[in-house]
Amino acid sequence: MYKAQITDGEQIECADYEEGDNGVELFDEDGDFMAFVPYPHLLYVGNITEDGQMVW
Repeated sequence: MYKAQITDGEQIECADYEEGDNGVELFDEDGDFMAFVPYPHLLYVGNITEDGQMVW
């Protein structure tokens, strides 16, 4: 699992993500598209453990 940290404080958990030219696309466990986050609004995408802790 991954967590995308957005500049407004929102955090979006996703199963996978793809980096594009203008931002990241976030996907759920079934591979379905969840959200697009433009790079200017993205702080980071990081791995999370089963207990919700970030792993760098």
